[in-house]
Amino acid sequence: MRAPAVLAFAVFAGCSSTTFAEPRILVSPYLALYQLRGDASMQSEPTPGNVQNNAPQSMRTFGHERHKEDIGVRADIGDGFAGARIDWCQLDMNTSHTGVLDADWGNLRTSDVVRAKVSMDELRIGWLESIGTVRTQWRDQPLTVRLAAGGVLAHRDLDVNARTDDGLFTQNLEIEGDTVYAAVRMRASWRDYAIDLDYAICPDLELRGAFDGVLQDLELRGSWTMPLQDVTFFAGYRLSTLEGRGNANGFGYVADFTLDGFQLGLSVTF
Repeated sequence: MRAPAVLAFAVFAGCSSTTFAEPRILVSPYLALYQLRGDASMQSEPTPGNVQNNAPQSMRTFGHERHKEDIGVRADIGDGFAGARIDWCQLDMNTSHTGVLDADWGNLRTSDVVRAKVSMDELRIGWLESIGTVRTQWRDQPLTVRLAAGGVLAHRDLDVNARTDDGLFTQNLEIEGDTVYAAVRMRASWRDYAIDLDYAICPDLELRGAFDGVLQDLELRGSWTMPLQDVTFFAGYRLSTLEGRGNANGFGYVADFTLDGFQLGLSVTF
């Protein structure tokens, strides 16, 4: 976790005095209804010394591609739009569903009935600076559109623990590492309502670990703030691509996953 700690220091040290002229702290716990889609291939050794490449297996084969309830919390420090953000989410996706492999997958063999438990710890630390504001009117009410840009560092530890249905054979796939994103944010606010769009892209810039390739992250949120209160309710959608390449127990793997789903929560301003 050293890299996220270093970035956190850089984030707060680099924030502008304008953004922090009158800093606000927003704490936003939320319910994450996410699913893990995609596929992964893994080498196997059907006979000693004979390592072979195999076709990718869908996460549906391991009982996934279904939404599961998890938790997250976000803290924003700044002017309520731009500034520093820390977002932590913990996923624990167990399943009772099974599937049948049509190719070997590490220690697991073709035609095995399998399932998998998926878990992930994710910490994102970022800073965005306001770069523009447009003000107009809609239905005789002020409409404000703001833009911000900056960067995000994400630390993730994604673990797929696959096993046969009888529990006799297991195979883990772990993708862990730190990635750097360029990020932009747009907010359109009207009366007590707002729409936020966050987009971040990692152009194959991994500091360390097994994440690989161009990674993208998109969040869209709609919110309503209670009049004369410091409480905002929100609902949103998130899509994040998670590609990885590495080695698990001596077997090479290539993973192409997508994490997507919905968020429901509230923000409290201090």
